[in-house]
Amino acid sequence: MSLSIVQRCPTCNHIIAKRKIALYSGMVYTLFQIFKWCQEKGRHEFKTAEVKHFFNLNSSARFGDWVYFGGLVYKSKKANWGINMERCDKFFKGQYGIPEYVVKNPITMKADQGPDIMIGQVKGLNKFMSADGQFKAEYINNNYRECRVMSADGKTVEKIIRIPK
Repeated sequence: MSLSIVQRCPTCNHIIAKRKIALYSGMVYTLFQIFKWCQEKGRHEFKTAEVKHFFNLNSSARFGDWVYFGGLVYKSKKANWGINMERCDKFFKGQYGIPEYVVKNPITMKADQGPDIMIGQVKGLNKFMSADGQFKAEYINNNYRECRVMSADGKTVEKIIRIPK
């Protein structure tokens, strides 16, 4: 089996080749941020729109792949997700292994799992972690200021907008 060859259906031209979905550090970091957000909110289910500020373009596109990795994330309905808080907590503490990769078959929609790894074995993840193995918090200064948009009579605030500094 070669993962680099894209096989297509001769009738409809859809891709029928198996696809390897590998775990990468950005996926883990995004999940960690969402996990912490869920802890703070006392929830385990959320809508994508509620957590989109944690996504970059790649992590947004790849978040759905989490359903294949150790039961940490599940999809409840369109644009609605859930996190198994107990498993995530164990995973982030290095006490629960998940597959390093899965190979998805687009015809059967089944995924074969690769070997399990622990969080410390995720390639590139060390850039997000402190010396004691904890995720580092990153704070970014806001590059905007808030301005009030007043009504025509100048007496009431209609809305507050953000404009670049």
